[in-house]
Amino acid sequence: MGPREAGGAEAASVSASAASVQAAPAPRAARPVVVTPDAVPVARIEIAHTGADASRLPTQCTIMVQAQVRDRFGKYQTAQKVETGLEPTNAVVVKRAFLHANRNDLWPQLREAVRHRQQPISEEDHDPDGLFGEVPARRVDRGGVKHGVQQSFRPSLQELAVYDAYAEAYSFNNRSDLLDAVLDAFLPSLPAVRRAMR
Repeated sequence: MGPREAGGAEAASVSASAASVQAAPAPRAARPVVVTPDAVPVARIEIAHTGADASRLPTQCTIMVQAQVRDRFGKYQTAQKVETGLEPTNAVVVKRAFLHANRNDLWPQLREAVRHRQQPISEEDHDPDGLFGEVPARRVDRGGVKHGVQQSFRPSLQELAVYDAYAEAYSFNNRSDLLDAVLDAFLPSLPAVRRAMR
C-alpha cells in the first residue's frame, strides 16, 4: 500500500470515528422532579461559603421539631451506641438525616408533607370553584408552633449555610421546618406501645 493509499485509509478512519462521535446520543439530562411548583427549587442552590477556618467552627443551634421526632432522635442515638459502641452527637444525626434526604431526592415529598401538616384539609375547606386559592404561608392550626419542642445541636457554620440554602431553594418556611422534615424521614419509627392487659 502506497503512502497516498495509507493516507486515504487513515482519513477514512478519522472521518468514520468522527461520525461515530457525532452519532453518540446526547448526555441524559437530570431526572425532572414532577411535583407541585412550590416544591421545585426556585433556582440553582447557592451555598454561601464561610471560609476554610470559620466553616469548621461549631456553633450552637436550636430548632423546633415534632415531639415524636425528638423522642425518635434519642432512641436512634441509644440504638447506635448499643450497635457500634459510639453514640453520635446531635449534629451528626442531623447531618445524616440531611444526607439521606439529599441522596434519595426527598425534597419535593418532604416539602409537600410539611405543607399538608401545616395546612390540613377538612371537608369544610372544600372550595370546588377555587374562589379563594391557596395561601401557602398560612398555618391552619392556631397552636401549630406551640406543639413543637426544641432540639439543640452544634453544627459547623458551613453546615448551617447548606441547611439554609436548601430551605430557601425548596421554599421551606425556615430551617426548623426543613430539618424537622429530614429527621422525620430518616429516624426509625418508635416501637408500638403494648397496652397492659386488664
